[in-house]
Amino acid sequence: MSSKRQSKYNVILLNDKHNTFEHVIHCLIEICNHNYYQAGQCAHIVHHKGECSVFISNKNEASDVYEMLKIEGLSVLLRKK
Repeated sequence: MSSKRQSKYNVILLNDKHNTFEHVIHCLIEICNHNYYQAGQCAHIVHHKGECSVFISNKNEASDVYEMLKIEGLSVLLRKK
């Protein structure tokens, strides 16, 4: 019996000029289930590199996280891995 593997999707956080580090960190903790250290590292990567993968999962979960981050005003992309 073979099971079809589900494709993975990345939620990519993009740098912007209007969100504070505190807001980004709060969203990553609450929505992506990051710990404080991980959220802070992602925020700094985005600030210096322009983008960072913040969540990887199946299409449904990644889409939900993508939408919640957008609602919070963050700039995000959803990419198939």
